[in-house]
Amino acid sequence: MEEAQLKTKFCKHCAAKIPEDAIICTHCGRQVEELKSKNPDNIIINNSSSTSSSASAGLHRRRYSVLFDLFMICITGGLWIIWMIIRPKYY
Repeated sequence: MEEAQLKTKFCKHCAAKIPEDAIICTHCGRQVEELKSKNPDNIIINNSSSTSSSASAGLHRRRYSVLFDLFMICITGGLWIIWMIIRPKYY
């Protein structure tokens, strides 16, 4: 008689009858419902000194590094062109 009053559902893995509020099947032990919590999960980023200021500073360093690299390529190419024009020619 008590079993008739107890609300039940079926496990989606083993099809056994389990209590309606069960999150884990009492027969097979597998999770049948999503765990619900009132507090949202905290996401922890475990990087060395991961602050917003250091992240934005890294972006600026990268941009300046690319600009510096392009500048150095232009200077090197210009010096090579000048050398090709003024170098001694042996014929």
